[in-house]
Amino acid sequence: MGDSRSRAVTLMGSYGLFAGLTLLVVARPELGPSAVPAFGLCLLWSDLRQDGESPVVLTFLATLVAAVLMVRSAEQRPLIAAGLGGLWLLAGAQAAHRGRQFGDEREMLLEQMNLQDQIRDDERDLKYYRSYEETVGVDTRLRRDLSDAAKSLSGTLDGREVQTRLITILSDRFPAARVSVVGGAGEDPLLLAAQRRRGPVLIKDARQEAQVVPGARFASGIAIPLKVMRQAAGFVKLESDAAGTFGPDEVRTADLFATMASLSLENIRLYESVHRQATHDALTQLHSHRAFQQRLQEEVLRSGRSQTPLSLIMLDVDHFKRYNDTFGHQAGDQLLRTLAAILASFARPVDFAARYGGEEFALILPNYVRSEAVSVAERIRQRIADEPFVFNGAPTRATMSLGVASFPTDATTASQIVRVADERLYKAKHGGRNQVVG
Repeated sequence: MGDSRSRAVTLMGSYGLFAGLTLLVVARPELGPSAVPAFGLCLLWSDLRQDGESPVVLTFLATLVAAVLMVRSAEQRPLIAAGLGGLWLLAGAQAAHRGRQFGDEREMLLEQMNLQDQIRDDERDLKYYRSYEETVGVDTRLRRDLSDAAKSLSGTLDGREVQTRLITILSDRFPAARVSVVGGAGEDPLLLAAQRRRGPVLIKDARQEAQVVPGARFASGIAIPLKVMRQAAGFVKLESDAAGTFGPDEVRTADLFATMASLSLENIRLYESVHRQATHDALTQLHSHRAFQQRLQEEVLRSGRSQTPLSLIMLDVDHFKRYNDTFGHQAGDQLLRTLAAILASFARPVDFAARYGGEEFALILPNYVRSEAVSVAERIRQRIADEPFVFNGAPTRATMSLGVASFPTDATTASQIVRVADERLYKAKHGGRNQVVG
């Protein structure tokens, strides 16, 4: 509700500003050449606030106003025409940016839908085993154990802890057995048999089945392959020194527990995948803008409590549009991925590298004063300037401008430190690019 009201206010403000500029030009025709760039500010504001089709409407109206001004004043016609051309270029760039943004959002939505389908498949599998447990008439203890196992295995987001809990559950269920979870078959004859069969293997008496498990060091055993996201993820192995310890019922029971563990591991991976998509940029694999804002707030609060410094580096690719126009958008995407990898290589484990938006990046440096952060920024700048950025076998060149701000010397809040770093970044831009301003 509040977001809709805010957008309505900004939309009215954009049109109000446009109307005011139009009236001003009508009243003072000599201001005509200055009006078209001012209309560009209306476009930028509408695009920043994501006002739907407003940029298109404003571009159309600005074109009409410019046409009227050119008809009324032949002397101002070249300047107005040049400003109108720049306005069209700006509108085209905004439309291209919105198109790429919508494409990224659409890809993420499709991926989320695929993940939801996988989750539904896993839920159907779990419902099947629950139905199976009820229909085959297993005893009360098994139902209780299955329920407890489901709670235990689903109660953690740590894959190793799931394996540990599975071993504990099976050890309690089969106290006479040696239970283990193994990552690969290796030279184990029992696991190799399960790998060949691609399913559970039961050995009632290893002496009578020596051709299946040659050289076995157990008398009776079970091996069950674990699958996570339809991929092999190891084996559950139960061994006993007494022949006849295990039978078909024990295989079914152990398989149920192993399947529950597999489902828990799949849910962990799905959760991690969805979480990563929400917090990481799809193109560069750096942290997203939203994750950056949240982390910066946390780091500013932490630095304030502990009275320690905090620095922020803002980075922007120089002449990125020209690079895209020269080498193509695929080269531009590869450039951004390479720049992200370079930036990540300079980050310590406690640092936080993110794609701020478009061709702009950010690096949070806890416990760094401004002079130290400027030194890091200069090393990053030099590394990027020396990088060949090979595309299709041919080297290209790119540079970046960097702005540095620190807490608490330059700012005391997250928004302030971003603003100061951004101002210094654009100072580097206007000062000739390929430099650090701190």
